[in-house]
Amino acid sequence: MDQQLQILINREWTAPWSDHLFSFIADYGAWAPWLFLLLVLALVFGNFRFRAAILAAGLAVGLSDGVGVNFLKHAVGRPRPSQVEPGVRVVKLGSAPANLPKICGLIAEPVVSFPQGSVPPEIPGTLIEDGSVKGRSFPSGHAANNMAVASVLILFFGWRGAIYFPVALLIAYSRIYTGSHWPLDILAGMILGLFGGWLAAKSLDLLWVRFGKKMMPLLAEKYPTLIPPKS
Repeated sequence: MDQQLQILINREWTAPWSDHLFSFIADYGAWAPWLFLLLVLALVFGNFRFRAAILAAGLAVGLSDGVGVNFLKHAVGRPRPSQVEPGVRVVKLGSAPANLPKICGLIAEPVVSFPQGSVPPEIPGTLIEDGSVKGRSFPSGHAANNMAVASVLILFFGWRGAIYFPVALLIAYSRIYTGSHWPLDILAGMILGLFGGWLAAKSLDLLWVRFGKKMMPLLAEKYPTLIPPKS
């Protein structure tokens, strides 16, 4: 089932426009500078709860990716589809014109290659004693990170925070589309992210309720909890 779904998404449900779209979404380097700019603006102009949500999101990513994903990647050692599965399409964002931001690669043709079961040098993986490939496919860090952020935003801001949820799903889907992950990698990453986001947000809220009045009484009076109670 895992392999069949990967084949459908990566090889069958494809089009030139989706190659452009998902190669961009899957390329962290293309949109990271703009995300960083949004974070800076949010920290400068956002209110206390928004800043607390950013802190919780950072903790969530640290828990889900830095701890959970990192441990499982090394413990499981699952190869990526492009390392072992012949016919997998590896789709990458096209090269941006000289001296222009990487996002401008959207105007160039995506680079599509077919490793045919070889181990591309840009994809971490090593050969072990029996000649098979040991990779770092399971689980997906991209899926975990973005689902962790989505869960934090939902807890802090309700339906307004849920706006990020479709973005997290698109990023997760793009990792299958571009040949980087199996669907099961994505599912596991999403579950880790949801748990990491919930744990980080609830823990930070608990600390604030416990110590906020002593440390920042005026803010604690205005924000008795970081996570608003359900109405």
